[in-house]
Amino acid sequence: MLLKGPEYISCDVLVVGGGGAGLRAAITARQTGTSVVIASKSQVGLGNNTVLSKATFSAALGLGDARDNPDVYVQDALKAGCYVNDVKLLKRMAGIIAEEIPLLQKMGVSFPERDGKIAIDPVPGHTYPRHVFGQTRRGSDLTLPLKRYASAAGVRFVEKVFITRLLTTGQGLCATAVDEKGRFLVFQPRAIVLATGGFCQIYLRTNNAVGITGDGCALALQAGIPLRDMEFVQFYPTCMGANMLSYEAFVDLFGAPLWNSLGEDVVAKHGIREHIRMTRDKLARAIMREILEGRDIGGGVKLDLRKVSESDLQRYHHFLPGQTLTEQREYVVSPVAHFSMGGIVTDENAHTCIPDLFACGEMVGGMHGANRLAGNALTETFAMGRVAGEGAARLSRERAQGKPEPSEVSAEMKRLDQLMGDERGDLTELTKNLKETMWFKGGIIREKSGMEQALEKIREGKSLAGKVRVAGIKQLKKLLELNNMQRVSEIVLMAALKRQESRGAHYREDYPEEDPSWRAGIFVECVDNKVALRKKVISP
Repeated sequence: MLLKGPEYISCDVLVVGGGGAGLRAAITARQTGTSVVIASKSQVGLGNNTVLSKATFSAALGLGDARDNPDVYVQDALKAGCYVNDVKLLKRMAGIIAEEIPLLQKMGVSFPERDGKIAIDPVPGHTYPRHVFGQTRRGSDLTLPLKRYASAAGVRFVEKVFITRLLTTGQGLCATAVDEKGRFLVFQPRAIVLATGGFCQIYLRTNNAVGITGDGCALALQAGIPLRDMEFVQFYPTCMGANMLSYEAFVDLFGAPLWNSLGEDVVAKHGIREHIRMTRDKLARAIMREILEGRDIGGGVKLDLRKVSESDLQRYHHFLPGQTLTEQREYVVSPVAHFSMGGIVTDENAHTCIPDLFACGEMVGGMHGANRLAGNALTETFAMGRVAGEGAARLSRERAQGKPEPSEVSAEMKRLDQLMGDERGDLTELTKNLKETMWFKGGIIREKSGMEQALEKIREGKSLAGKVRVAGIKQLKKLLELNNMQRVSEIVLMAALKRQESRGAHYREDYPEEDPSWRAGIFVECVDNKVALRKKVISP
């Protein structure tokens, strides 16, 4: 055996993932008196999408305009999601998110004020202003106070561990993992909350944290939990590298143009200047069309801030590269993979089909339908993190401690050991090929033949990855991530091929119109190690 162990860790609630959703779930569960462990692939509060976000979310219902309320909010999200959202999830989130502001303040999060009230911004796609944000508009405004609060409350952090499998036989639910020291760990909780984030690292161009590789979706599928909406991936339209240059502020609010190489304003050209129409999917597609048809400027389009006032630039300087004002007023920007709408199927209580298992955050499908409104990622993170934590804590008082079958523990340890030894295969090249294939064939603009070619390449890559052997724990983690990315990529392509229409962030050149018969969700299950897709019509 190359791995050390097994070592067993017991607790009432295990939270897998140390970002905003995981922290929010852990804090809520701990407040009931249960013992809570966060198992995180990176350092808790770092290395996740929450900390990379601009710390803005849609929580101030009614504070920006007295006419605003949860019903209006739900309708905005349904419209953006092209009416294939899970309405029960949406209503649950909308009904409780306003309560999060004072709760987060108690946990140490500080929100800036204007005129003696919490500052609120308007954002495209939302009927009323309802966007709140942290003091510096960095994700750390949110995650670091929550991390400190969780630690002080007694939540235990087990960091730099990679969850390899959920064990569903034996008594209760358990999870196996490897840590950076080569130890094989077995977590034995009474309930588990999955909060591992999405899967946008399957794409060549993304602004996601490096560890966002679809681990939770792959774990869930292996454990028999269905996925949904995997074809819906949101691309943020205006990035320079990993830096998000906020189109919501500069293009929508201040009217800055986006020029192509012919001197045409891309926004005006594609008819999306109106505030309510300037959603991320439409703008990303418009920019990508200019790039693919050769009207790009250095692989993107030019964001022109020369006519934006100095005071407005000062107000939003945190969106500029380096977050400092310079003489530069023009930036070449292009889309990146930003958010995955698809993921695990849960009910409105964050409960999966496995009795002891909950999930929250970006790894859950259904909330956003075909396209996510700006700000709703962190809205979902905090609202549903809280719901998942409440459910897991409550269930943990009714369940016995997880105790896996010894044979399952031995089998998983053996499987991982067999991946290690003398190095064989090119892990870096396989990962690069996967990301390029998904970007060019399964990205912003899709069509049948390209996706079929991509699916064939992904499956060839899976076969080659099965022959790879690695020399150490660091490389083992990268191999396991590649395995998860390949599995998720295959499902994204299969779902995108099945949906023979364009809807929201899913655009097919061969089916460019939205089809009323496809007002439906695509659900994915793994049965006898075979993936099966099912279309389920969503009632109006």
